[in-house]
Amino acid sequence: MDKWLKNNMTTKLIALAVSILLWGMVHMDSGDSTPPTTIIDTKTIEDVKIQTYGFDDSVYSLTGISVDRVDLEVRGRRSDITTIFADEYKVRLDLSNIKEPGTFTLPLSVDKPSGVELVSVNPSVATVTVEKRVTKAVNVIIGTKGEPATDYRVGTPVTIEPGTVNVTLPESELTRLAEVKGIVDLDGANENIVEKKVKLAAYDTEGKVMGDAIIEPSTVAAEIPIEASFVTVPLELEYTGSLPDDLVLSKVNSKTKEVKLYGSKEVLAGAKTYTGVTINLSNVRKSGITVLTADLTPPEGFEKIEPSSIQVEITAVSHGERVVDGIPVTLKGVPSGMSGKITEPKNQTMSIALTGAPDLLNSLQPTDIGLVANAAGLKAGVHEIPLQVTLPNFINRVDQKRLVVKVELTENDKPANSTPTTNPDEGTNQEKPEVPQDKPGTGNNSGTDNNESNENDDQTSDDNTDHPPTTPPSVEGVEEGTPSSLSIDPPTDE
Repeated sequence: MDKWLKNNMTTKLIALAVSILLWGMVHMDSGDSTPPTTIIDTKTIEDVKIQTYGFDDSVYSLTGISVDRVDLEVRGRRSDITTIFADEYKVRLDLSNIKEPGTFTLPLSVDKPSGVELVSVNPSVATVTVEKRVTKAVNVIIGTKGEPATDYRVGTPVTIEPGTVNVTLPESELTRLAEVKGIVDLDGANENIVEKKVKLAAYDTEGKVMGDAIIEPSTVAAEIPIEASFVTVPLELEYTGSLPDDLVLSKVNSKTKEVKLYGSKEVLAGAKTYTGVTINLSNVRKSGITVLTADLTPPEGFEKIEPSSIQVEITAVSHGERVVDGIPVTLKGVPSGMSGKITEPKNQTMSIALTGAPDLLNSLQPTDIGLVANAAGLKAGVHEIPLQVTLPNFINRVDQKRLVVKVELTENDKPANSTPTTNPDEGTNQEKPEVPQDKPGTGNNSGTDNNESNENDDQTSDDNTDHPPTTPPSVEGVEEGTPSSLSIDPPTDE
């Protein structure tokens, strides 16, 4: 016995048997196990949206539905109904069988997840109202939002293409349609806005968007004119008063060359220049530069002017004299069918004694002075024609003697007659040419004239000889008798 117990294998077998016995005793004491219990529960899914399908909205419009959401009561395993999201439940309304306008009550169908039982639908039916769609042609209106750039304004919007669109609405809503409009954003614009695609919307009589309106086409091209509320025009100076007898104008300078005039579109259209500035030369009392200030006022019909005042630098100097030789004489106005040539002076040039600022006189070229003989209205023969003289700014003639030239006019199909036939000063009955006037550069030179004006010419010459020219300058080429004015870009010193 002792020998058997001391055997290692025997000991192991006994331990194994005891282990099996103990395991069996434990499981026998626990008794029979009960299978797990499945819990069934119910749940209410609220506000599930009804989805319609099968509706022909090209012909009909769904204008009313009694309910658009329902509550669902479902049943199933608690673990299932508590983990399923609400959007997995679908409530559908079939409208495919509606073929005419009217009111219809239809059942609702429910698509539910697998393993879930539908207990109830509240409500289970929906009543719909269907109307026929009606199409109407409507003119397009283009509106704006925002503001253009400063000093700019919006003109009348123009619809480029198309000007009319078709609007489709339920018959009962069409009576509330007020307009079809597209909106363009101005957003600081300072030039015309051209939009190729402006989206359109239909608006009812209360200004609300009619979202169910079908607009064809849905976009249009439009142009929004952006107009300046001002016009920029050159500034011209006018003069009054006189300089001291020993002074003449050398230069007039202003940093302001242009002004802005504000007003309506119609008023701006007629604005060309601004001549509302008068410089009183009597305020210049010595040689050199005198700075004068002039206030600007808007012309009649305009709202305002910018700037409201300017400063003008007047440069006055002691006068000088110079004789300019070789000034070319131009012949114009030769009647049709005739030829003309200047016979005296033979070189067709003249010399003139001029007075003015020394620097301006020294810079003069013969071509800066205009001498024109006008032969308009004369017949064939030899004529004495007075000259029209055009002088640069701030330059005068020393004397006012009439300047004349002899001109020979011949008919093109007849030989020339070298015998003088007319002289306006000899009192013949020959038709006299239109007498031109000087185009003075300083506003005090009288033009050449016929015999009847000789007395006045002589008086003017005497006055100018005794008193150096000090009257206000005028724009080159303006005939005598026009108001004295001058562009603010006079010749500069050289």
